[in-house]
Amino acid sequence: MKRFLTAFNDKAIKFYLIIAFVLLWQFAPKLGLTNPTFVPPFTAVIADGAELGIVKILVHFCISMKRVIIGFAVSAALALPLGFILNGGLPKVSAFLRPLFAFLQQIPPYILYPVFLLVFGPGENGIYLVIFWSVFFPVLFTTMQGVSEIDAKLIRAARAMNCGGLRVFFKVVLPATFPSLMRGIRSGLSMAFLMLIGAESMGADSGIGWMINNAQKLGWITRVYLGALIVCVVGFALNYGLGVIERVFVGWKPAAELEA
Repeated sequence: MKRFLTAFNDKAIKFYLIIAFVLLWQFAPKLGLTNPTFVPPFTAVIADGAELGIVKILVHFCISMKRVIIGFAVSAALALPLGFILNGGLPKVSAFLRPLFAFLQQIPPYILYPVFLLVFGPGENGIYLVIFWSVFFPVLFTTMQGVSEIDAKLIRAARAMNCGGLRVFFKVVLPATFPSLMRGIRSGLSMAFLMLIGAESMGADSGIGWMINNAQKLGWITRVYLGALIVCVVGFALNYGLGVIERVFVGWKPAAELEA
């Protein structure tokens, strides 16, 4: 029993602060530490979610996730191979383009949404482009960094054993860069979800971001907190899930490096 409790504590210790935060959120309004009008108890937010209904929440959630998945997939499908090509085969082109990419990366995706609306008109296109922009640069730069950090001795050793280009890529380059790729994917996906909420609040008629913005306009405080809670839970779950995938496929890496 003691061994079980110790193992359970080791697994659950990461969640203790979250539990403490929820308890503080629940009891602070009841104890008069915060104004319940503006900071309603946690149970009031959950009750509002029950009143809204799981079906309606799932509809908005699925719409938001569809936008994230499509925008993320298109952006990553371009950024990943481009990162490998630039730093792996075209280092001079990479050195030439890197300052431009670094400059464009500084433009917040959120403020580009009105520009996308003017160019492409209202609708889904602007939301997808915001997500694309949010994902592209984190994935591109971490891929390029991962390629540049590969030990050249590994590639020379593979070629000395008569490994062809594709074999070198899949046996040496891809495993060596995988931690960097996952770091970029996690960062890009987190940014995509956050930027999605902002884009939906500006120009959508559905989705979690729209739900939050609509509740804010109506002064529905508990619904605002409900939307924010959904965003936090989904973002945490996505990041945690990707972390598990990384630990499974990169078991040879020290745990401290994977969590960095």
